[in-house]
Amino acid sequence: MTDQEAIKLHELIVELRAKLKKTLQELLQTRKDLDLEREEHQLTQLRYDTIKNAVDKVDRLNQPRSAVEIPADEKGVK
Repeated sequence: MTDQEAIKLHELIVELRAKLKKTLQELLQTRKDLDLEREEHQLTQLRYDTIKNAVDKVDRLNQPRSAVEIPADEKGVK
């Protein structure tokens, strides 16, 4: 192997390492972004569930008494 070939191989190795490093950084950034999106989705889901439960509770309170099942309404329970 000549010196010229060794230099070209060295340059190629340096270039490939740089590309690998860049790709790994992009991958890590993508994983961070995905984790952030998952956290935001969980928070959004929690907000949705909280609001849905509150709306369900209000809907239940706004129903006529006959439409709401209350255990005390059963015969024999006073």
